[in-house]
Amino acid sequence: LAGLTNLQGINLNANNISDISALAELTNLQGINLNINNISDISALAGLTNLETLSLGSNKISDISPLAGLTNLKVLVLGANNISDISALAGLSNLLWLTLTGNNISDVSALVENAEFSDGDFVNLKNNPLSAESINNYIPQLEARGVTVYY
Repeated sequence: LAGLTNLQGINLNANNISDISALAELTNLQGINLNINNISDISALAGLTNLETLSLGSNKISDISPLAGLTNLKVLVLGANNISDISALAGLSNLLWLTLTGNNISDVSALVENAEFSDGDFVNLKNNPLSAESINNYIPQLEARGVTVYY
């Protein structure tokens, strides 16, 4: 990937990729599509602060903490992984669209903590083992702020 430092977007869907460490150098990237691969470690993405769109659906990801500093993210797709802890999303103030379908998420309080997640924004939580607290308290709080929530 040397010489591609000004690349703005990359689409590597369905390529059986497991190691994305080379992407760490592409700090100008604004969009990455890495759906349907074998990615489990996303730590290489932690420094890609220009990202606005990140799609990592259908991988083997369980730890999304490297995404905590990607505050420019507007669209984040993490469906069909093995994610249970979404606390890293609490500070992503520019999120407009979030897909978390088919994971192991029970607690969605981090989405309520993200005060900027509001009117016109969208989150899909279908096919997760949501707790009663999430269903009865957190999701209604999001909906009251104008977030469209599918669960």
